[in-house]
Amino acid sequence: MKTLIRIIQFLLNEIVEIFNSIWLMIMAIGFYIALPIYALGAFLLVIFSGKWDGVIYTLILVLATFGIFLIAQFIPTILNLIMGTILNERKENKKIYEEYEQWYENVKYQEFERRKKAQEEYQRQKYEEQRFWEEQYRKQQYQEYSRQRYSEQEESRQKYEKQNNNSHFNYQYTNDGGIIQKFEEYLSIFGIDKNGEINDGIIKKAYRKKMKEVHPDKNTGNTTEQAQKINEINEFLKEQLEYYLMKRGERK
Repeated sequence: MKTLIRIIQFLLNEIVEIFNSIWLMIMAIGFYIALPIYALGAFLLVIFSGKWDGVIYTLILVLATFGIFLIAQFIPTILNLIMGTILNERKENKKIYEEYEQWYENVKYQEFERRKKAQEEYQRQKYEEQRFWEEQYRKQQYQEYSRQRYSEQEESRQKYEKQNNNSHFNYQYTNDGGIIQKFEEYLSIFGIDKNGEINDGIIKKAYRKKMKEVHPDKNTGNTTEQAQKINEINEFLKEQLEYYLMKRGERK
């Protein structure tokens, strides 16, 4: 039904347009040809007879011509208004406007999401780059620390080897926190040969012998601190014996 009404509306508008074109052509011919002749006759009538009827008729004709032309110009607008009311175009226009608003909001939201994702990606890359350089800085600091630590321990090892140049156990530097060096120092205190046989029995025997030396019956002074130190040495030797023997076996 709407399609039929639209076709009728289109045809009527076309008819009005054709009529306006024809009427405009007639007006042009009238104004350029007929109107000057008619106005000249009315002017002569006024001069010779003193009657103004010709002038009045001329003005009426001009006004009527313009009136018909203006009415014809408004006919399409009036026709469209009537057809719009019949087809309820206001409701359709409102629906179209709402659909446009929804489309616009969707486009705006999608653009917002795109920019948000782009900003998040930029922040993520910036954070990863910052973490990368921080990690590189930490590695560099650790390397500097390791080189400094190595230099200190190498110097300590060389000093220790010079002090113990008669030892057959010429071990290389190991990052053991000085356990081997400390273990051999304690062996020397207990009177144990570091190049000979070392086991729990030998350490226990040396410990007892050392404790007898600081026994109160054989010493007049306070030997508590010496006894405590001997106990600490004994505990250390027992705890690190297996590790020391393993390292000594690797480096013989």
